[in-house]
Amino acid sequence: MHSIDELIASGDLAAALAAGAEDHWGKTRRLRAELLQESDRTQLVDAPFTDSKKAEWATYRQALRDLPITYSSATSFEEIIFPTKPE
Repeated sequence: MHSIDELIASGDLAAALAAGAEDHWGKTRRLRAELLQESDRTQLVDAPFTDSKKAEWATYRQALRDLPITYSSATSFEEIIFPTKPE
């Protein structure tokens, strides 16, 4: 997914306007999907992590998936607190 600035720079003004009009759950879903995709590798069988570290990442990923439930009463993006990535 491209940022609004990237869409404007590319000349795709319609996509930039649509991205700017995105509601707080749309932003949450987009960011959550990016963070899940970035951390997919941590759950691979041959990932270079200890079982303990894989468990930390699994917990982080579950917290990302649970955001809509955890913050079901949120009315703005600023109210949604994303979990901290394991180191």
